[in-house]
Parts: sequence; structure tokens; C-alpha cells
Amino acid sequence: MSEAKEPKQMTSYVELSQDNSAWARRARRILINGPPNSRKTSSLATWPGPLFVQSYPGEKGTASIPKTTVDGLPVKAFAFESPEAEVNWSQVVKDTKALTIEILSGKLGEVKTFAGDGLHKLYFMFLAEATFGASARGENFDAKLYGNAGTRFFQYVDLVMRSNVENVVFTCWDGHEKDDPDEKGTSPSRHIFPELPGQASKKIMGEFSISLYATKDPAGKFVWQTQPSGKVWGAGVKLPVEVAKTLPLFIEQDWRVLEKALKLS
Repeated sequence: MSEAKEPKQMTSYVELSQDNSAWARRARRILINGPPNSRKTSSLATWPGPLFVQSYPGEKGTASIPKTTVDGLPVKAFAFESPEAEVNWSQVVKDTKALTIEILSGKLGEVKTFAGDGLHKLYFMFLAEATFGASARGENFDAKLYGNAGTRFFQYVDLVMRSNVENVVFTCWDGHEKDDPDEKGTSPSRHIFPELPGQASKKIMGEFSISLYATKDPAGKFVWQTQPSGKVWGAGVKLPVEVAKTLPLFIEQDWRVLEKALKLS
């Protein structure tokens, strides 16, 4: 009678209670959303370099991309430009993903931080591809195509999040979402989430351990809101309780300050 074989050791799971690096790595994947001119892009300079910034098709805030990080290391930035009046959105998607993979793999040089600037624009790139350009031209299209675009969009986000790059940060506009109607059929209040269509505005927050809202505090200082409060629901953290409970509601727009508050450094 043959001896029973030892079961193979599982390698796909990590016991988080015994490996703090697992949650710490996730804490280095950050989403920043907020209104225009809230210093979402300029704050990227506070992450460690070498920093690569990929500005997604249609993003207009490229002038605020920093030239160097605050620690004096280089920033390499890439912005989309199309020489053709009629954009081939299928090719744009291929080019966008190809550039991202080259950056993440280190083919373009050492990378310590990857920043995707204008996540809301990235979604509409995938929507333009799915609708053969109709959405970009302002034409009507089958609403079911939102599902195809959303699937491709989240596959891209997952690709970046799973990379070996130490730090990942995305920026996104904010948007107002209507609450469910009350008993009278009215919905007077609205809450602020990342500016993405439908359920994607909430689903995107589930992809990140830390979602920050770029705003000003009562004194007029630019800060990140770390928890949902008031009308802002596009902020929050999914971290060990002993870490999360020590975070202030507002913190300076500086990754080094946040990193220290998270006890990552």
C-alpha cells in the first residue's frame, strides 16, 4: 500500500496577521480625488522618485505635473497627443497599456512611484473604444457598452495595482451622486464620490486601501481628507484598526507626512 502524499503547501495566500508587509504594500496604493485646482497632480511631487507620471487621453492638467520630486529625483511624464483629427480609440487603448507596461517593467528606467493622472479620463478612453468613438463624438450609443468599458477599465487598474512598483497613485476628478429618493420621491441631497459613471464611482474605492479627497481646511490650507464626512463620501481607509484610528480627518498634502502617520516609515 503506497504512502499518502503530503498535500502541497498553499502559496496563493498570505496570513496578514503574521505579515505586516502585506497590508503595508496595499497602503502604498493610493487614490486621490477632488475638484479641479485642488493640487491633486502637483502633490505627486511628494512621492519618492524616480517618479513616472502617465497622463491619460483627454487630461488637460499636464502643466501642473512636477518636474522633479521634493527629494530632488527625476520625474518622467507622458501625455497623450493625437496627430489625427479622427482618433483610432482601439489603437489609443493599445498604446496606453503598452506604455504602462513598459514603465512598470522598468524598461524606461528605474521607477519607484507610478502615477496615473486623470483616472476619469481613462474610463472614457475605454468607453470610446467600446462605442467605436461614438461617446467621444457625443453621439448616442447602446448603454450596455458601459459594461464592456468598465470591465476593461478595472482590468487595467488591477494590472497596475498588482505590479511590483513600490508606490502607485491615481488622481481623479470628484463628482456628485444623487442619493436614493426619499418617501416623497425627491432626492435633495448629493454626496461626493470619484467622477466615474454609475456604480464605478463606488466600486473604484474598493480597489484601494486608501482613498483621499483633495480639498482645503477651514484655514485655507490644501489638505487630504482621509475619512467620509459631510457630503464627501469619496474618502476612506481600509487598514488595521490600530493604524486607522490614529489618522486625523485632514492631513497635509504630502505623502511623506501620510506615510509617517501610517507608520510605514
